[in-house]
Amino acid sequence: MASKVEDQFKNADVANAMREWTRLSSNVWSNSMRLGQPLIEAYLKSLSGAAAEMGKAYGKSCQIPETECPPYCVCELEWEAFQRDTVKGSIDVYNTGEQASQFSLSGDEFRAASDLSSVKPALNPASFTLQPGESQRVEVSVQVGESMDPDQTYHSEVKIAGRYEQCVRLVVHVRRRLFPNCRVDHGEIPTRIRAHRWYDHFQCEELCFEPVRRLQREPVKPVAKAAVAKRVASSKQATAKKASASKKS
Repeated sequence: MASKVEDQFKNADVANAMREWTRLSSNVWSNSMRLGQPLIEAYLKSLSGAAAEMGKAYGKSCQIPETECPPYCVCELEWEAFQRDTVKGSIDVYNTGEQASQFSLSGDEFRAASDLSSVKPALNPASFTLQPGESQRVEVSVQVGESMDPDQTYHSEVKIAGRYEQCVRLVVHVRRRLFPNCRVDHGEIPTRIRAHRWYDHFQCEELCFEPVRRLQREPVKPVAKAAVAKRVASSKQATAKKASASKKS
């Protein structure tokens, strides 16, 4: 019995000693981190400053100005039209180089979202040569055909091939041609009902519109064939007498 009590006291001492050691260790660790934090922050700051200076030096030694390429499609011509209309525009081509250059233009078929039409833009002229500083105006016309459906937007491109290839976009919004229409219902003359007088206490009905009064033409009396022949013969005799009288005179 005595040995068991002694063992319990020994175990309690060991547990207390372990707790005390843990407390002291944590205090030592927190104190060391608190004292060493300024040194760590200063070290990291010096590293970041050195890296920034190295980046500036590298940037100054390798600083190359960059430029972007011009767009492939230079501009866009856009129209709104109905079927069977002809729309027109123009493209001005300038030779800004230092050498003469030959140019050739071609147009693609107009295409909607899922519809390929058979219409191509007409280009005049489609080929030419320009000296340095010269320019040429190209007339563009589009015949909006039956293959281009209303309420659709069609796209095409005019490709300009000189020393390299460029393009001009074409856009046609096909509208639906509307014809105004009005329906007229015409039957019996409409009427309205109104009170005759406030003291009469009865109502009357009257026409809303006056009826159209048409003039009746008198029937043409038929003329007998004999009377017509007689009139013709008498007119001929009168003409003959006038002719003979003029000859005698």
